[in-house]
Amino acid sequence: MQFIYSSTRELDTRAQEKFNLSAEILMENAAMALQQAIAKHAPTRVLVVCGNGDNGGDGYALARRLQGSVYKVSCYAHKPPKSPLCQLQYERALRAGVRMLESIEPYEMVLDCLYGSGFKGELKPEDQALITRLNTMSGVKIACDIPSGLNSQGYTSTLAFKADTTVSMGALKSALFSDVAKDFVGEIVVGDLGVGRALYEEPSDLFLLEEKDLILPLRSKHNVHKGYFGHVGVWVGAQRGAGFLAGLGALKFGAGLVSVLGDSTLAEHKPLELMYAHKIPLQANAFVIGMGMGTPPPCLDAMLEQAPCVLDADMFYLPNFKEILESSSQLVLTPHPKEFTSLLNAVGLKVELSQALELRLEYLQAFSDAYPHVIVLLKGANTYIAHHGQIYINNLGTPSLAKGGSGDVLAGMVGALLAQGYSPLDSALNASLVHALIGRDHPHSYALTPLDLIASLSHKGV
Repeated sequence: MQFIYSSTRELDTRAQEKFNLSAEILMENAAMALQQAIAKHAPTRVLVVCGNGDNGGDGYALARRLQGSVYKVSCYAHKPPKSPLCQLQYERALRAGVRMLESIEPYEMVLDCLYGSGFKGELKPEDQALITRLNTMSGVKIACDIPSGLNSQGYTSTLAFKADTTVSMGALKSALFSDVAKDFVGEIVVGDLGVGRALYEEPSDLFLLEEKDLILPLRSKHNVHKGYFGHVGVWVGAQRGAGFLAGLGALKFGAGLVSVLGDSTLAEHKPLELMYAHKIPLQANAFVIGMGMGTPPPCLDAMLEQAPCVLDADMFYLPNFKEILESSSQLVLTPHPKEFTSLLNAVGLKVELSQALELRLEYLQAFSDAYPHVIVLLKGANTYIAHHGQIYINNLGTPSLAKGGSGDVLAGMVGALLAQGYSPLDSALNASLVHALIGRDHPHSYALTPLDLIASLSHKGV
């Protein structure tokens, strides 16, 4: 895992005070980090597009470093330098003989040093015109800190610079991991500002999940039976396919036994691999409820009381959902953004879907602070998992998973890990990682069906 920060301003200040690194030295190191990113592509002609603040200062410092080397470098000043450091670096670039363009020209590589993390509000028409032009240019594109146009929440109402690589200065920033940002950031790398990350960073409540964090179910004993690996109960409601997918996902992901609960006709129409239970099995040690549910199950209270539960889909629209949250101790919620909006409204946070999308991290933090005992796995282009005020971000997902039924399988996977003894948090983290990795590794982004997803749970060690 890696730490993520909403802002690195305090870390910059700490680095200056603790290691006697001036703001000017930090800027020089930021320029060096950009130079290292450029070197990976070995271009000959580099265009640096600069704003009037410190992000522009990084760009002018970079141009000065490149001048007189193997690169042919030019700068385009979108606005006259304004901040003291930007003015200083602009003068240094001029003294070094950096070519200053009057208009944009095609180059093999384009550096976005317009706004970075300091951007607020809306892009002005002239900004939009410039960024549109840069996005249509061929060549490799690198963003300094944050692609220009994205605000501190990683949101834009218009457009943003579309980078192949974003160099996040000092540490990872949360704005780079919004759903909107996923189409603009490209590969994310951290730029060293003069001290290693272990010295620059401090503990954070935001974390980036990595593939190496995955802990798969392990069967190390041989003298075992199905009871060793848990019994998942899945409520199958009006839309049966959703419940069956969850059940099959749970079985494939290691649960020793999966029983579907619902009306008696399920016994004849269920998948062969799943059992049917006409009442709650006493040995069931995890339940998955909500997908395709329609009306709530008459045994809902009993399931919530007996074992940890994964709650999905229709559950978030129940009028008594707040009471469920307050009376149940082991819950994993798996909403998509619309369902999350309903969840927030159920607990008294009056929110529109557009607000929940734009300020996703803030609302998830507020919910987790209010209900620290509940795990929320918020689905999206990037998955956010919250528990006890801490948020884990999984950015490994791909468009392959954007298909009806993928979330039902994920709910079943979480239930399988709960049944096998994982904690609710670890169940959510590890199921999310496997789910995303399968989507990433599928050869055709349009073709991954829920049944393919289930079948892939046994591939490549998963």
